[in-house]
Order: sequence, then C-alpha cells, then structure tokens
Amino acid sequence: MKTMKNNIVVMKQLFSIKYWAAFVSVFVLSLFNSSAAFAGGGGCITIFGIPLCFGGGGAACALGGFAGLGDIICNLIAGTALLPTLLAAVSYLIGLFLVTMAVIKTREHVEDPRQTTISEPVKRFVAGGAFLALPIMTTAVKNSLTGGAAAGGLGTTSGMVSGVPTAGGLDAMLFFLILDIFQPMMALISAFGYLAGIILVMIGISRLLKSAQDGPRGPGGIGTIFTFITAGLLFSIDTIMRAATGSLFGLTSVNSFSVLSTSTGDAAVDGHILSVISSVIGFMVLIGLIAFVRGIFILREVAEGSGQASLMAAMSHIIGGALAVNMGSVINAVQSTFGLSFVTFV
Repeated sequence: MKTMKNNIVVMKQLFSIKYWAAFVSVFVLSLFNSSAAFAGGGGCITIFGIPLCFGGGGAACALGGFAGLGDIICNLIAGTALLPTLLAAVSYLIGLFLVTMAVIKTREHVEDPRQTTISEPVKRFVAGGAFLALPIMTTAVKNSLTGGAAAGGLGTTSGMVSGVPTAGGLDAMLFFLILDIFQPMMALISAFGYLAGIILVMIGISRLLKSAQDGPRGPGGIGTIFTFITAGLLFSIDTIMRAATGSLFGLTSVNSFSVLSTSTGDAAVDGHILSVISSVIGFMVLIGLIAFVRGIFILREVAEGSGQASLMAAMSHIIGGALAVNMGSVINAVQSTFGLSFVTFV
C-alpha cells in the first residue's frame, strides 16, 4: 500500500505543470542553440547534434544571380528552414508522452494482466523511443535506400549561362525566366521532399501503435512499410532521380542544354533557336521532377489500399517524369533512331 502511494506521488510530480514548463523551456532553448548551424551551413540544420540537410538548397539558390522570382523562392526556403526543428520538437514531446504512458501501462499490466496485455506498454516504449530519436530515424531511413550518398547534382544553369541571348524578344524573356527560377525550384522541390519525408517517418512511427487488424496501415502492413520507403525516397529525391537516369540512359547527369548540329547560317537566328529550346528543356526538367515526386506519393497510396490510386498511374508518373527530366537525352535517342542530326543535348 505504501508503494502504491509513492507511485501516485511520483506520477503527480511527473505531470506537474512547473516540471513540464521547466523542461519545455530548456528544450526549446537547446533547439534554438542547435539550429544556429543553419546560418552559414549551406542548407543544413543540426538537431540534437545530427545534421539534417535540404540537399544543397542554400547553395543552389545562389546560382541564379537575379533579383527576381528566384529570390522569392529562395526566401521561402530560408523562411521555412526551421520547420524540421519544429517537427523534431513535436516528435520529442510525443515521445516523452508515449514513454510515460508506457510506464503507466506497464503498471496496469502488472496489476491486471488480463485487462492490459504486455503488448500495450511494449509498443508504446518502441514508438516513444523512435519519436525521441527522430533525427537518427530519418538518417537511418535515408541511408537504407541511398547508402548516405551526397545529394544534389541534377542539373545546373552553367550551360544556359554560356548561351545567354544577346537580342531582346519573347525568347529572351522566356530564357531569363527559366534561368532565374531553375536552381531555386530544384532547391524548393528538394526541401519539400525532405520535409515530407520527416512527416512520413513520424506517420510510420505512429502506426506502431496500431494493431494487425488495421491491415495495410497496421504495424507490419505494406502501407506502413511503403510509408518508410517513400520517406527514404523523398529525403534524396535528386539521388533517386540520378539513379533513374542511369537506369534509362546509362548517364550520371541530365542532358539539358542544346547545341545546334545543323546551323541555319545566321548566328542571330541560331541564338534565338537555342534559347527557346534550352528554356523549354529546362522547364520540362522541373515538370518532370514534380511528376516523379507525385508518382512516389501515388505508389504509397496504392500500398495503402486507396481505391483512387492505381499502380499504372504511379508508374506513368515515375517513368514519364524521368523521361521529362531527361528530355534532352530522349530527343538525342529519337534523332539517333531516325538518323537525324539537327540538335544535340549536352
């Protein structure tokens, strides 16, 4: 009886507002202190001593060189750069709550094993520990699919810069638009993928609390497994896209910039043609990458058992997106098949 009273006193102290207020204050201060690495870190935030990176987002935004829409996109990335820190903080608090509930469930199991099975505290301990170690979990999920390969490198604007049009016109406006937003948009998609990956990892961890009766969304269901796989793909979307490029074309880079194999004889006309073609190909790279990411999400919906998603739609987005990103290589292949040589993409 005395032991029971001591346990009740301890639980009251644990749930005391002043203890939680003190903990949250220290925790938030430690988060702001750890996030200082982002100030000059090229798109990385250190959480609990572990770096979380946007795949080179900060560096990519500096390559446009224009005070235009690209700067707005870069400011958006910079303004939301601490969202992973917020998610880590929420995850840490959820983990503490689950561990506390696991202790309570353990006591209930000891008092009445028939009412509370041993699985109740065990799964709360497992899920709580995973939430407490969210940065480690995200690193593990990412490295499981990519082996820790460095992110970045889908494409640059160096080829476009070398062919800047000298004359004005609609083609020049289109060219400068793509030149301005290309790298910032690549960084934005990479940042979105990283944030979505963190959220999916948290969703996957939360499903450890479910039962086998939940089917695909249960702890060992195919939907839960694909939730973690989707998160790993999104963490390194550019690395995965390079893998798809290598599988389709045997290349490690995206051929995006055009060189006329057959000249018109007029340098000014050739310049206009090249700027239009390069702009269209650059735009297709962005559209293809978005479609590729969408295909990954549809694939997860198929695993979840959603009636509105189909495997054919997922594969169409993934393969079509990979082809659109490599539109230059597709055109090179088509021209080679028909024996043509009007334009070459490098």
